[in-house]
Amino acid sequence: MRVAGISFENYLLRISVVDKKIGVIKPVKSEDISLPVSEQERTAVIKETFQKLKKKYNTDKIVVGLAFNNFSHHIIEIPLSSRTDIRNAMFYELEKYLPLPPEEYIYDFSILERAQKRTRNLVFSIRKDRMNWLLNIVRDSGLNILAVRCSFIEAVNEFISTGKVKDAVFIYAAEDAYYIAVLKDQRPVQFRVVLKGKNIVAEVEKLAESYGSIYIAGTPEPDIRDKLNVKTFPLSLPNSVALSVLRRSGLELNFMPAGFLPKKKDYYPYAIGAMTVLSVMLYFFTAVYSYYKDYSALRNVEKKIERIKSKASGFLDERKKMESVYEKKKFLYDFQRKKNLNIEVLTELSRILPMDIWLTAMSVDENGKVGIEGFAKRAASIIEPLSKSKFFTKVEFASPIVLQNGQEKFSIKMEVSE
Repeated sequence: MRVAGISFENYLLRISVVDKKIGVIKPVKSEDISLPVSEQERTAVIKETFQKLKKKYNTDKIVVGLAFNNFSHHIIEIPLSSRTDIRNAMFYELEKYLPLPPEEYIYDFSILERAQKRTRNLVFSIRKDRMNWLLNIVRDSGLNILAVRCSFIEAVNEFISTGKVKDAVFIYAAEDAYYIAVLKDQRPVQFRVVLKGKNIVAEVEKLAESYGSIYIAGTPEPDIRDKLNVKTFPLSLPNSVALSVLRRSGLELNFMPAGFLPKKKDYYPYAIGAMTVLSVMLYFFTAVYSYYKDYSALRNVEKKIERIKSKASGFLDERKKMESVYEKKKFLYDFQRKKNLNIEVLTELSRILPMDIWLTAMSVDENGKVGIEGFAKRAASIIEPLSKSKFFTKVEFASPIVLQNGQEKFSIKMEVSE
């Protein structure tokens, strides 16, 4: 498998092509392309470069890495441990951190730490409109885009994968800024951006006092290595971006829009066709084989079948009677259960919900669908006890959480378990 990693910086497009054959990964080619200042000219150069990828690098599979300054990042604690539950709740949590509604962003998260059914999550978000122009170019070029990454995060993954140190300050010197990741036990605890020309020395030295050695990659200013006691970390940013789809990473973040996700090939029609052909062949083979069977042996088999049918008929009749009684019993049980469903739902809610929860409305229909509304100090904490209850399933927020009079107003829908 051959993949091209493409890393975007402000005025530079970096390309690295890697091959993976029989589990061995090796670099093939790399190239840096300068980008014009004009947005129109820059778009033309990128489009031309993408169109040459198949011919020049013999690949149509690409991974795009965008600069760190395109993303907003937060570390958010949530009282949930399931990744599915966290993703469902994250949409509402991001409303507190992002300047625009969460639907205006593409976001992904990586679980940093689990403790007592709570998780610390690193969340990165990028505006959809910042990606549209790039994704349109990819679509027009006929390339297969495998993932959209944050280039700096892949550089951090590359550094962590070496396993050299647990606590460190890792710096990547981009064209016009220093991207800083502070690592504790090989997990990021904070990120910072310092523009080139600003005083980075005092800030980094202060971080190093608490978090150990300083490592730097990229193209730092000439005097930075002299002013700081740093160790150089050799790194190719586009190579790290390409490797992100060929091996597992500690911080797995992908910002691929839904419309660009690869479609899974449906093998069902092929399986049906193969089974049909096999059935036809088996049918003809059986017919030919049966033709040569001894007639007397065939008659004996038929007589045995008739005797078995005769003995089994009484059992089948009794089984039908039992199934009829069971269906009637089940009908009566379901009727009785639905009759008391409202009381059972209210009893279960009173048992599992925290004392500081105020319910203002509750609805239960005949199909067992339940809706509740109310107020809580932290609405996200209600999901966990409801999800753990064996009485309820499919627990999720029915509408966004609204802050009102110092409380979070929530609306939750769920279903009663069978």
